[in-house]
Amino acid sequence: MRIGIVGLGRIGVMHARNVAEQAELVLADGDPARRAAAAADLGGEVRSSLHEVLAEVDGVVIATPTPTHPALIRQAVQAGVPVLCEKPAALDLGVLTELVQDLKRYDVPVMMGFQRRYDPAYQELRRRVVAGGTGRVQIVRSTSNDRRPPHPSFLPGSGGIWRDLLIHDFDALAWVVGERVTEVHAAGSVLVDQVYADHGDADTATATLRFEGGALGVVTGARRNGQGYDCRLEVFGAEATLATGVDEYTPVVSTEPGAPAPAGVHDGFMGRFAAAYRAEVAHFMHVIRGTADNLTPVEEGLHALEIALACERAVAERRPVKVTSD
Repeated sequence: MRIGIVGLGRIGVMHARNVAEQAELVLADGDPARRAAAAADLGGEVRSSLHEVLAEVDGVVIATPTPTHPALIRQAVQAGVPVLCEKPAALDLGVLTELVQDLKRYDVPVMMGFQRRYDPAYQELRRRVVAGGTGRVQIVRSTSNDRRPPHPSFLPGSGGIWRDLLIHDFDALAWVVGERVTEVHAAGSVLVDQVYADHGDADTATATLRFEGGALGVVTGARRNGQGYDCRLEVFGAEATLATGVDEYTPVVSTEPGAPAPAGVHDGFMGRFAAAYRAEVAHFMHVIRGTADNLTPVEEGLHALEIALACERAVAERRPVKVTSD
C-alpha cells in the first residue's frame, strides 16, 4: 500500500514515520525547505503538491494548515482517494457543513484526526461508560494543558484555544458520554503571553457544559504548564469514577506526606498520544481496505465545532449560550 503525506511540518513528519512502519510513503509539501528536510530525514523524492501524488497513492494524510483542509479533502475525494485529515476539517461551521454535504456525493472515506478516539485508554473509558460501569454519569472533567505554547506564527490560522486546543476535549467528551452538549458557559484569560491577546485569543480557558441528559462537564485548558503535558478525562458516575491520563506520568505533584513525585512527564501531545497516532494510521489502512468502519467521519467534527463556537460566544457575551447548528 502507498500512502501520501501532504504537509511536512512536525505532525506531518510524525504521521510519515508511523505510515512508514506499515506502508510505502509518498511525500509532498509546498515549502522547498521542508521538502529538503523531509527528503534527508525520511528518504525518497518529495513532491510539491497533493495533485502530484494522487495518481500514485491508495490513501492520503493531510497535515497542512487548517484553512487548506476543505479544498484538499475535496481534491482527493474527487480523485477517489481516501483521506485522513488532521482536525478540524474547517474552522467555520458553514464551511464545514457544506463540506459534509458535498462529501455525501462520493463513496470515498474521509477520516478526521481526532486521535483520542483511537487511544486505548479513551476507548476503554468509553466502553465502560456505555456499558454502565460508572452508573449514571453525573460529571465529566477534561483537562488539556500544553507544556509549552505553540510558536506565535501558528496563532493567526489556528482558530484559537477553543477551536484548536479544546476541540479535542469537546469531541472526546461527547463521544465518551454518548450525548450532545446543549449549553455552555465559558471564560478565557491571557496570563502567559500578550501575543494571545494581540490575536484576540486566550492562553487559559475554562468551560462548563450541560449534556442533554443533565450531566455536567468541566473543561480546562492552558497553553503553558511547565510541569509537563497534561491531558486527562475523568468520568464521575453514581457508582464509580474512571479516568484516562492518570498514571506515573501525570504532571501533578502531591503535597500529601510520602506521596511519590511523577516518574516522568510527557513533553507534548505527540508523545502522550504516540500509541493513538499509530493506531489511527493502522485503522486508516483498514478503512481503505474496507475491513473497518470509519470511527471519525467528517460529520463527527460538526458537534465539536458547534461547542467550540458556543464557547467563543459565551466568552464574548459573558453569559450561558445554547449549542446549536446555526
